[in-house]
Amino acid sequence: MKSQYKRKLVDYVDSAVGDIIDELVNKYYSDKIERYHDYEKLLYAIAREIKKEVLKGKGTINDIIAYLERLRSKRNVASLILSYFIGKVLNKEE
Repeated sequence: MKSQYKRKLVDYVDSAVGDIIDELVNKYYSDKIERYHDYEKLLYAIAREIKKEVLKGKGTINDIIAYLERLRSKRNVASLILSYFIGKVLNKEE
């Protein structure tokens, strides 16, 4: 993570839904996430996918975080949606 923008975005995503993502990664995707660097790349890629798919490419960091915080209030839905994004990101990298 080189840029300050990326670092900030990764930190915000981690604080908003990091526990849910950790749970999903440990349960379903642990074989594909081996290093911490890979985890940070995953968080950043999830934020990019949210911006692209949910916000139609027009969101700011604040919009992404607001979406994640709303999503967090519905934990089951959050798990489903975040699992979708994790799977999509990891399949792109293969």
